[in-house]
This record gives sequence, C-alpha cells and structure tokens, in this order.
Amino acid sequence: MVSIQFDFDIDGALQEDPYLDRFELHYMFQQTQEKMGEALQRKLGQMTCDEHQQHPTITITGRYNTETERFDIDYHLDTCCKLFMAKVISALNNIN
Repeated sequence: MVSIQFDFDIDGALQEDPYLDRFELHYMFQQTQEKMGEALQRKLGQMTCDEHQQHPTITITGRYNTETERFDIDYHLDTCCKLFMAKVISALNNIN
C-alpha cells in the first residue's frame, strides 16, 4: 500500500475578518486530505516495484497563505529506483 503523508498548515496570522476562519480552513484541509488520499490509494495502492517489492511514498505539503488567501499544494514522490519512479509517474498522469 502506498504511504501518504500530509503536512497542511497556515502561513501567517488570520486577519480580523478572514475569508476562511480557522474552523473552515481545518475542514478544507481535512476534506482535501481525504479526497487526495482516496484518489492516490485508488491509483497507486496496489503498485509495487517488480524488482525491490517496495511501495511508493508520497508527501503532500499544503500551505494556506492568509495574506493572499491562496492554498498551494506540492507533492514529493519517493521510490526505490528510477524505473519504478517512471511507472508511478505514469500512473499519476493517467486520467482514468
């Protein structure tokens, strides 16, 4: 099973009248984590390197910037070898 780690946080202090309050932000983080986790498990959950029998590891970092009111998400993918990395990326890029 693919290992997925999430690191979501708020950058900056919430303004006096924020677009999203702390409760709404944490709800957004929770929903995003659940949906992304489900989608990644569906796409990568059964993938194992043929040579090393390892699963991929994905770290997803999300930051909500209170000044710009933007939520940016980045991900980092770790695999045991380059060939498996290419297979995992191919699976991630598959729209189905």
